[in-house]
Amino acid sequence: MKNRKMLVAVLACAAVMLILAGSAVFFSSRGVKAVEASAYMEVTDELEAGTGFTALPDSSGGIPGMQLAADESELSLYFNPETTEIAVKDKSHGQIWYSNPSGRGQDTLASGFEKELLSSQLNVLFRDSIGTLESYTNFAQSISSKQFTAESIKNGLRIVYTIGDTSIGIDALPKFISKTRMEEKVQANLDASSAKYVGQRYYPKEGDPEVLERIDAQVSKPLVLSKMTAAFNKSGYSAEDLAFDNKENGVEGGSGASKPNFIIPLEYRLDAGSLVVTIPVNQVKESGEYQIRSLELLNMFGAADQQSDGYMFVPDGSGSLIYLNNGKVKEEQYVQRVYGPDPNDNSYRRGQVSESARMPVFGLKTEDAAWFAVIEKGDAIASIAADISGKKNSYNFIHSSYTLRGEDELELYTGSTIQEIQLLNDEIYKGDIEVRYSFLGKDKANYSGMAELYRNKLAAEQVLQPLEAGQDIPLYLDMLGAVDKQKSFLGVPYRSEIAMTTFGQAAQIAEQLKQDGVDRLLMRYAGWSAKGVNHATPDKLKTESVLGSKAELLELSEQLEQAGGMLFPDVAFQKIYHDDGGFTPSSDASRFVTREEAELYPYNRALNRMDMTLGSYYLLSPAKLPYYVDTFMSKYKAYGFNGVSLRDLGSVLSSDFRVSRVIQRETAKQIVEEQLGKLDQSIGQTMVAGGNAYAWPYSDHLINVPTASSGFVLTDEEIPFYEMVVHGYISYTGTPVNLNDEQDLKVQLLRSIELGAAPHFSWSYEPSSKLKYTHFDDMYATSYQDWYGQAVSLYKEVSKVLSPVQNAQIVNHIRHQEGVVEVQYSNGISIYVNYTDMPVSVHGFTVGAGQYGIEGGQS
Repeated sequence: MKNRKMLVAVLACAAVMLILAGSAVFFSSRGVKAVEASAYMEVTDELEAGTGFTALPDSSGGIPGMQLAADESELSLYFNPETTEIAVKDKSHGQIWYSNPSGRGQDTLASGFEKELLSSQLNVLFRDSIGTLESYTNFAQSISSKQFTAESIKNGLRIVYTIGDTSIGIDALPKFISKTRMEEKVQANLDASSAKYVGQRYYPKEGDPEVLERIDAQVSKPLVLSKMTAAFNKSGYSAEDLAFDNKENGVEGGSGASKPNFIIPLEYRLDAGSLVVTIPVNQVKESGEYQIRSLELLNMFGAADQQSDGYMFVPDGSGSLIYLNNGKVKEEQYVQRVYGPDPNDNSYRRGQVSESARMPVFGLKTEDAAWFAVIEKGDAIASIAADISGKKNSYNFIHSSYTLRGEDELELYTGSTIQEIQLLNDEIYKGDIEVRYSFLGKDKANYSGMAELYRNKLAAEQVLQPLEAGQDIPLYLDMLGAVDKQKSFLGVPYRSEIAMTTFGQAAQIAEQLKQDGVDRLLMRYAGWSAKGVNHATPDKLKTESVLGSKAELLELSEQLEQAGGMLFPDVAFQKIYHDDGGFTPSSDASRFVTREEAELYPYNRALNRMDMTLGSYYLLSPAKLPYYVDTFMSKYKAYGFNGVSLRDLGSVLSSDFRVSRVIQRETAKQIVEEQLGKLDQSIGQTMVAGGNAYAWPYSDHLINVPTASSGFVLTDEEIPFYEMVVHGYISYTGTPVNLNDEQDLKVQLLRSIELGAAPHFSWSYEPSSKLKYTHFDDMYATSYQDWYGQAVSLYKEVSKVLSPVQNAQIVNHIRHQEGVVEVQYSNGISIYVNYTDMPVSVHGFTVGAGQYGIEGGQS
């Protein structure tokens, strides 16, 4: 009986083990298939071979104190071997641009650190093991101590900086040394006073009095260390002696690794009339426990002094200008992340109401010369900063910086005390950083010239393709389908979907618009699929039953296409609103640096923070995005739609700091681009919301593009740079007229004409009051009956003005005075817009108060 009981117990244990093993397998394999993120990262495994720097012969007279490093037809690159600063001579326009201001030595405003920055090409921000943030400039920590090497490479040069203190310091003295070796190797070779001084800085090791231990509290003091090092050197104590003592006592030899020091290569090349600056981050070396958080690159390139006239261009929203020396010395510096903030950041929940920087570009104009920079690699981890003279120093400057690691705050609660610890994730970005600087002169040295240069570059790379000729200006119409709303049954609350616009009602509105002269209606249908606007995961694709049948939706699509328009069913891929069987947060969601699942909440402008009462959503890990896109496409084909609206693929870019699979934003961008390409190839037309620059090659329509700037106090003028780049290549529109902060329709009409943007409305068939007490009560003005007549009138007027120029490029945007602008197109048409309440005359052409005028035509 005993043996039988034992057998039962053993079998029971075995069963439990099998269950546990099965559970382990189940939980470890939960979630959908992930891609290998490393496949999307371009990494420089090996530097291009270089040779010791050799100056080229220069017959042009050169630049004083500098040597010619590279030369081509339009540009010459010069290098100062003592200071490592560079200069670019623009031969076409007779202008020289310096990496560092030539008159910086006379700057009386700059503090000691600012003077270092004025002479630096790199600034390294790093943290130690306890999270303390420090910064090293390459001037103070490398150039001044000659810790760099220069090499000639093809069409340029490479400088390898060792930034930091590489001396052994206290580790040049043995941590432990036997009494016998101390007497024989050191003290016997010194005078009595020095021998006594050395002996007093060592004491018998606890537990082994025959071995002496260094008294670090005393020896680490600079004066004591200097005397001790001199004494050991005088005694003839060698590196071999130090190695012997360290080995004998089990101590690793000092190498300076305990001090912060970094090896960073910086490359300059001339390429097709531009200066290309590269940091191959995979070749960057860190020391010990010190981790680089971010790098600032060429802070002072092309900086303008206090006598200069011009502006800096920043990509805030549609674009902004900061006038040189504008006197706003009490305002905050301009700093903005390219492509907006990373939502995978706990600080994001505190929010900021601002436009995103959707283009990786910046520039500076001074007098009749300008330079313009495009971040070609590392743009997704980049930020752009700019500041004026009179604050930190006597120069106006603009530059880019790069976040190489994710960073977050961990809050520790001890009673009523909150302690914040700064965390960096361990894995560093390994791709390249690359910035292309181009140069303009005379009549092209302005923001219009910068836009033309950028546009031509993208067109040459086929990122931008010209629009087809002969199409009508579209009316973009967001149709609000189903939304979820809290209901109750027998006092028990639950959430269910309500219909704001059924498929049949959408068809009715489309037919009415067609009869009233809207010949090209592009309908973006939000909330058409299961669970409404905040729909189920994209792999669970089916129509929302409260709106009608699949057949009715297909009829709507066919109706729109027969009328010259198209249906664009809307889908969100990167924000997952439902934790259901198709999504496992622990496996499929991104992780914060703090290792928490990235669960976020919509931003509430009234509260100036994220609001948990508005529901929540998870950020999908970029590694899981390809699975959802592939599954979605396989099911979407069955509908036969020729269009799709991408709610977040062109505007949201998030990282994933899961310990086993870190995905930086640059890698996430590469993954997103691949998915955009797949969708663009398999579906006839794509409509992209937000429209970050990386989404342009895959976009047939851009909606909710930036039509204004954030209005930062440091900026002075808002410009339509975004529109100047894409006009004539991608059809676009701004935010819906009826949901815009500006509710004067006359101003909105003029703004649409100035920007070359098609009209855009957001409607529902049902009254907006039905949205009360839902997560969508910010859509308080969607009832189409309230806007119908104004929309048709606005569309017809905008169409009449913009149809003749919809395939042309905006070649010039001129602000003749406050409130009066001129937009010149490549086909010879000029459109004048007068926002003022008085008539104005521009070059003899009169425009009435609050009116627009058109001049010219096809040449």
